Amino acid sequence: MNWAVVGASVVGSSHSHSSDPCQDSCFYHVTVDAAGASYLVALAADGAGSAKFGEIGSEIACETGGQTLLAEVERSGEGAFSPSLASRVLDAVQAKIESAAMEREVTTRDLACTMLGAIIGPTQATYFQVGDGAIVARRDGVLSPVFWPESGEYANMTYFVTDANAAAHLRCETRDTTDEVALFTDGLQRLALVFATQTVHEPFFQPMFTVLRASSDDQTDELCSALKRFLAGDAINERTDDDKTLILATRMSGAGSVGGV
Repeated sequence: MNWAVVGASVVGSSHSHSSDPCQDSCFYHVTVDAAGASYLVALAADGAGSAKFGEIGSEIACETGGQTLLAEVERSGEGAFSPSLASRVLDAVQAKIESAAMEREVTTRDLACTMLGAIIGPTQATYFQVGDGAIVARRDGVLSPVFWPESGEYANMTYFVTDANAAAHLRCETRDTTDEVALFTDGLQRLALVFATQTVHEPFFQPMFTVLRASSDDQTDELCSALKRFLAGDAINERTDDDKTLILATRMSGAGSVGGV
């Protein structure tokens, strides 16, 4: 059993009109531990709109967080799954962002970003999150949010990995494993979630998961391109002008290892 995974980060129409960069990033990779068991590692991050180098912060969160998780699970397997794992990822990301801020002679707030992460093994899965966006996992046949997006004190605000109290807003949960998961930043949460009931809008995901389940290894690049076109299309941009990141993963027999950032 292995994973089929696709993911993309796409600039929002509000940013493309002003020639601003996409401030979202994503990371996904399938690896194995010393016993040969397969693991999915996936992260998504959204740079703060008010942060001068938010795109750098989100890239660091995904790359540094992803490499930290890969090293942990390749060495310890599911023995690495614990709340302290998420704390180690946050510490590594904060240290790297602080170094990048010093190089640019700016504050860490100029690299502010959210962070979502999932590490899924044979029997367990660990999820963690700082800020908004969401992770949804299939449980008893139904997609449900692992955490609800966390807003800040005021409307359109949230928490970031660069906040002084980021550790207090780091949510982490280990539960039974899943065979299907999606991670997305806040640019998609109004399309993917039903806020009135705090549930998942399954029709948003169903067509994409149907295609992914039926895919083969040699279709991965094609599906990633199709996902980018979908996220950049008029149907999405008419409902959100923000940057958008979406990672979709399904566990399936015969799927090859794929990776992306």
